[in-house]
Amino acid sequence: MIDPGRLAVQRRRRRIGVGVALAVLAVFVIAIIRNPAEVTDAFSASSVRAGLDEVWDGWRVSALNPWYWLFVAGALVLEHFFPAQRDEGIRTEGGAQDFLWVVASPIWSLTIVAVYLALLNQVYQHVFNGFSFQIDEKVGEVFAFALAFLVGDFNMWFTHLIRHKVPTFWYFHAVHHSQQKMNTMTDWRVHFVESMISATIVFIPAQIIGVGSSAAAVLAFATVYFTGFTHTNLRTNLGPLRFLVVSPQSHRVHHSYAPEHIDKNFGAVLSIWDRIFRTQYWGEDEYPKVGIPDQQFPLEHSPKPQHVLVTYWRQQVYPFKQMVHDVGKYRRLEAEAAALAADEPAG
Repeated sequence: MIDPGRLAVQRRRRRIGVGVALAVLAVFVIAIIRNPAEVTDAFSASSVRAGLDEVWDGWRVSALNPWYWLFVAGALVLEHFFPAQRDEGIRTEGGAQDFLWVVASPIWSLTIVAVYLALLNQVYQHVFNGFSFQIDEKVGEVFAFALAFLVGDFNMWFTHLIRHKVPTFWYFHAVHHSQQKMNTMTDWRVHFVESMISATIVFIPAQIIGVGSSAAAVLAFATVYFTGFTHTNLRTNLGPLRFLVVSPQSHRVHHSYAPEHIDKNFGAVLSIWDRIFRTQYWGEDEYPKVGIPDQQFPLEHSPKPQHVLVTYWRQQVYPFKQMVHDVGKYRRLEAEAAALAADEPAG
């Protein structure tokens, strides 16, 4: 039976998603209208060459970074001796799929996402006149670093929560959650639109605070290495450290599709936010299967290169197909709910 209350909540959340999408579109339109020359320059030959150089630099510091692959190798050894699930890890078809996400990530982050952030910055400069507290100049680098890290980690927790609660955002985040063979590289399985959604939510707080380069570097380190560690197929809850930071066990629960695990453990680095806002799951020795219940999602089934490439493309398209499908689905559900309400006897 259709629950009218739940349907109303889903409808409101969907409207939030559509509203934010329209706001994002407005950012582009305003920036283009105000700075048409800069947009034109973005597609000049010199800009294209510079963009290609940035993509290469992005590959060099991520997909071609020997330190990162040494980190992956270390995780592979740990997964072999202390696996959370024996049939998961890097040496699976899921690991092969995630490898492509690692390699392709700089293409999206240094082109579409980078252009979007540049335009978002233009709008911020215009609306807020580039206002920033520049806390490192007021309170010293050590305190500024700590505050920037705390605010940044909270923002990651908050945007993660939003991506779960708003259906339109969830479709993009579901790509990340689709992995059924958790491994260190799963952290790279992020749709480029999800990166834009996250950037939109955290951009203004970061600009107002004025996150210094040192704090930004540590946050980047945490994103690539620490969250890579928490996605590892590793049987550990980190003991007493779990009360301060996220563990592989805690984040595995977050990726579980079991009803009791859904919408729990949103933390990126610190686990304190989930404990404060009561989104922490307290079973600290559970190592469930992971994935999403959507049978229509284009899962990987083979490590063969041609299959991996086709599946990657289908996974990029999946959220857009779900958004189109939603238009008819919500209209149908609302019609059914209205019909049921009309059939109920008065009083």
